[in-house]
Amino acid sequence: MSDLDTLYNTLSDCVIEISHVIRKFNPISLGSTVGSENSSGEQVKKLDLLCNNLLIEKLSQLSCVKCIASEEEEELIKINENGKYLVSFDPLDGSSNIDCNITVGTIFCVFEYKNNTLINGSNIVMSGYSLYGGSTQLTVCKDKVTTMYNLNPENSTWNTMCDNYQMKEYSNIYALNESNKYIYDDNINKYIDSLIDKGYTARWVGSLVADFHRTLLKSGILIYPGNKNNKEGKIRLVYEAYPLAYIIHNSNGMSSNGEQNMLSIPFPHDNIHKRTPIFYGSNFEMNVYNNKRWYQ
Repeated sequence: MSDLDTLYNTLSDCVIEISHVIRKFNPISLGSTVGSENSSGEQVKKLDLLCNNLLIEKLSQLSCVKCIASEEEEELIKINENGKYLVSFDPLDGSSNIDCNITVGTIFCVFEYKNNTLINGSNIVMSGYSLYGGSTQLTVCKDKVTTMYNLNPENSTWNTMCDNYQMKEYSNIYALNESNKYIYDDNINKYIDSLIDKGYTARWVGSLVADFHRTLLKSGILIYPGNKNNKEGKIRLVYEAYPLAYIIHNSNGMSSNGEQNMLSIPFPHDNIHKRTPIFYGSNFEMNVYNNKRWYQ
């Protein structure tokens, strides 16, 4: 078994364990805060810590892991100097929705060091995310092939839903937080208005994994731009934006920070929690946006 396969097995086992916890215990209790903030200035929930500790514990046992980056940790965690992978993760994306029983998930990304350094998204060799919703699902892009799995709760095994998934070119769905419209750049608002004029429908959960998964399945575009209060956006590059960009680029879609391909953004060695605006969509939707054809 390759090191990458071992990593995949470890991460998928963690997803299964997290899924069992979510389905077994009181979501109101799991969604309670522990009285502290994480590196991103967000209130830490009880389940955030449980997921974070589980992932760190399991990944720390693998000799192939050089470092770990987590939303819940201030700095990189050094594991094995001779390891060849950095594993980054958001242990529980959308955790503010836990107590409401709205879909949350885990996002992860595996980077392979080249000449003992990380350049950008070209270092990614695997990424994925889970969804803890009506069923537990796992989407993984490995060897540039995207596969989706559904968890069988009776025996904790993964059933393949689709292999080598490719998103369709077009749909009339857009996703963004329109309550921020008053602080968006004028061009973003013009773009939103153009979508509405063309009969597009808004869909917004507020959990990144849920909104991304819907966009991947149904096509359209997902936007979380910068605004007047947060010029750099709110999504973290290393453990949220990069891994989802890797998936969509290998699934007949595109990504951008509004100016360049997400995967070409230099790895932020000096700030592992660097934020970025995000634009994810089908080739058609992203080309329309990038070419500014919405002005017409």
